[in-house]
Amino acid sequence: MTGRQIERLVRSGVWERAAWGVYRHEAVPSTVRSRLLALCMAHGAVASHRSAAALHPIEGYRLDRVEVVVPSGRARSIRGARRYESSQMGLFKPVERDGIPCTPVGRTVIDLAAVVSRRQLDRTVDAVLRDGQQRLSDLYGVLVSHARRGRRGSDALRASLAERFDDHAVPLSDWSRMVADLLADAGLEPPALEHRVCRADGAFVAQVDLAFPNHRVAIELDSARWHDDRESFVRDRRRRNEVTLAGWTVLNFTWSDYSEHPASLCEAVAQALAAAEANFCQ
Repeated sequence: MTGRQIERLVRSGVWERAAWGVYRHEAVPSTVRSRLLALCMAHGAVASHRSAAALHPIEGYRLDRVEVVVPSGRARSIRGARRYESSQMGLFKPVERDGIPCTPVGRTVIDLAAVVSRRQLDRTVDAVLRDGQQRLSDLYGVLVSHARRGRRGSDALRASLAERFDDHAVPLSDWSRMVADLLADAGLEPPALEHRVCRADGAFVAQVDLAFPNHRVAIELDSARWHDDRESFVRDRRRRNEVTLAGWTVLNFTWSDYSEHPASLCEAVAQALAAAEANFCQ
């Protein structure tokens, strides 16, 4: 349509400007939902925080406000909305709820951690776990991927999760995949899970939690849940010695390394891979 045709419809009252370049027909009532959709369309924004929580829906939230997130530097202000800027838009893929693009549940939770009270955050975490919208590993994965960049809300969410869960609550298979995802997000090649280490003659040595076979670098995840008696403690040390004697570099990490110092964990793995690469080139 031409600009003149649009102006004629607006002047006649058939159309109403809902946002820049977005119009609402007079037959459609103006609601918080319609205003939220219009602003997302006009500014390339994504519904976030309490608006996204209401759309999913997460218990305890209702759509009574307009909150959106845009990439850093995208827009100075958005009339009629609480606007947040983020340099981490690439860490998630928007999902659609009732035709409105919004942050996925995990990202929504860490967004909320920066703006709601601790009590409400605790209720939010309980709600998404109880409803099955998120698993514990999902929440920790979002926390770690965002926290290593110094994000607001990460400390509050970490404290909320720590009061309920620790490595006793996370299955080893989930934890291994969470570490693998962390390393891949950091730009490293994805490690193999539950890799069987063998000697040059093909004899089986041990199975390790994660591995980079081409570099002969193995990662073992230490937890009191699986290493809480003397027998397992001794057996694991012997097994790791055998892996080392087979020519592998073995790195050991704890739950604290993953949840509180993810950047250091990634750096240690990167250094081990670089050292192995240098040795192969000699």
